[in-house]
Amino acid sequence: MRVYMMVAAVLIAGLEFPTTGQPMSSPVQEECDIPPGHAIIAGFGVPGRAVADLLAERDVPFCVIELNTKTVERCSHSGVRIIEGDVVDESVLRSAGVEKSTLLVLAVPSDVAVLEAIRVARRLNPTIRIIARCRFVSAGMRAHQLGANEVIIEEHVVASEMKRLLEAETDGVTPAKKT
Repeated sequence: MRVYMMVAAVLIAGLEFPTTGQPMSSPVQEECDIPPGHAIIAGFGVPGRAVADLLAERDVPFCVIELNTKTVERCSHSGVRIIEGDVVDESVLRSAGVEKSTLLVLAVPSDVAVLEAIRVARRLNPTIRIIARCRFVSAGMRAHQLGANEVIIEEHVVASEMKRLLEAETDGVTPAKKT
């Protein structure tokens, strides 16, 4: 059995996660102390961590918004700028510095939350670049309508990968004859 997935340098069981800033003084931040022009990553699962890895490699400061308390505690102890909260909450977005941010990556696995976060973030910062993760095509279309600059639709990604795998396996195979 083969498993296909992108692997990022993730924080697992206390391994260090690279950051671009100073370690936090307290375990959990209520507000990101970060310079203007930073990025915000909502959701710190595999997609959010992959984005964080890329931003850290390029020395782009970022703040993470995460709902999972254990993830927030674990990551904050290793120096990740992370705040606990729901990305659809205006006060949480403000705490992450959305008004002075240039990029918002919505990597949460909920179309409802992504769509609401786009609406709120676009109202608070009309010029912010928004990259949204959506599960379904219909949500992706709505995300564009609400103001997302780019949308990654899980259905499309899965379909493309399935097609690619099957094309590779069927290259050179003679089609079955119709009877």
